[in-house]
Amino acid sequence: MKKRIRHVLTATLLAAMAFAIRPAAAATPTSPDTPAQDGTEKIEYCLQGLESFFPGDYYACRAAYHLQRQHYGSFLEMLREAAYWANKNAQYELGLVYFQGDIPGIPENRSLGLAWLALAAERKKPDFQQAYTTAYLQSSPQERAAASDLWKTLLPKYGDKIAAPRAIRRYNRAIGPLYAASESGGITYISGFTPYPQSAFSVVKTLQDRADNDFDDLHGTVTVGVLKPLDNATQPAPTDQPDTAH
Repeated sequence: MKKRIRHVLTATLLAAMAFAIRPAAAATPTSPDTPAQDGTEKIEYCLQGLESFFPGDYYACRAAYHLQRQHYGSFLEMLREAAYWANKNAQYELGLVYFQGDIPGIPENRSLGLAWLALAAERKKPDFQQAYTTAYLQSSPQERAAASDLWKTLLPKYGDKIAAPRAIRRYNRAIGPLYAASESGGITYISGFTPYPQSAFSVVKTLQDRADNDFDDLHGTVTVGVLKPLDNATQPAPTDQPDTAH
């Protein structure tokens, strides 16, 4: 019997991006949460306000939301959107979905699954590298050759050299006005993330900590640096050109 590769989206991924899933206490829905079928907390909604800063995390959360409700078409669509924003967990999950063919309504395509797993393994994360190696060893020479061709078509859109700078540019544009507000002692509000208007300085600090984690070892530069005292001159963070539609 062939070894199956474990799905992680509704467990490992949700734990890693918990702050992007659950709102602050003041914004918690009144209806009680119920456990999902895999034992994880049922996702009631994802934080729309953070989509501008971390779209990869946001759309991965939306994918998990739809998976828990067995909306498999929307699940696949949201995974692809998260993958576009350099989310390796989503690329890994796409690889499993296609390689294992165990999601209703999504046909097995082992070559496509192997191509997505190769993309997920780009950053040398041990779990993703092991999954790719396992899938590769289970594949036929024909499947490997087809996967190589598919990987070449995916790479210009989803590979880290393209997708990571895209995600970083998105973050830099979104954080710029907040960074300027933090230097002048302003306040800000992000829907679902801040339960009420609060210090832009503290909000930027929280977002910057997340960015340092999300964008570690990626191709590109987060332009916002160390926060300055509030009485310093205000200089907004640099911005980049808008991303093209996809």
